Amino acid sequence: DLGAYIDSSIGFAEHVTRLVKTCYFHIRQLRSIRRSLTIESSHALVRALVLTRLDYCNGLLGGAPKCLLSPLSGVLRAAARLILLLPRTSSVSDRTRTELHWLDIPSRVTFKLCVLAYRCLHGSAPAYLVRYFTPVSAIAGRSHLRSAASGLLSVPRTNTSTIGPRAFAISSPTAWNCLPVDLRDPGHSLLTFRRKLKTHLFNLSSF
Repeated sequence: DLGAYIDSSIGFAEHVTRLVKTCYFHIRQLRSIRRSLTIESSHALVRALVLTRLDYCNGLLGGAPKCLLSPLSGVLRAAARLILLLPRTSSVSDRTRTELHWLDIPSRVTFKLCVLAYRCLHGSAPAYLVRYFTPVSAIAGRSHLRSAASGLLSVPRTNTSTIGPRAFAISSPTAWNCLPVDLRDPGHSLLTFRRKLKTHLFNLSSF
């Protein structure tokens, strides 16, 4: 019902497989008419038919291994080649950054987790998500620590090293804590935070 496939092991392999299949279907359909489209119209169609699917529920993939994200990265590269009319085996790294301004898949997941963390800390997210975010400064006995002054969040401990870190209650605070101190400034508006966050992730990402 939510558009995401969740298996018993919370592995999301089925979700990624179905998502990749759907995205490639739309890319093939668009390829047949690409020569009749401008770069702006083809970009708009790819955003509507492919990128929205890649970004939908991608917060579920926080902490996922590279082998799970790799097929999604392949979809993103194929979509970029479609828009830019490049051969299927050509490199798209530089032009994807400079012309399309797209983040790679791991950075898109991090972007979603950090924006959700921002919204939770500023009270604009549902209560069932807000309860997973506890600033270090709000914990008795830890408010005097340096981490409390830098806007860090408490990250719950997990008993497993594979599935545990992928839980939203862990992956989102962890992604937030990895941001530079200036990005965690509570004075940023949502628009400013998103803009600065994308710039920061651009500097870290690679296709």
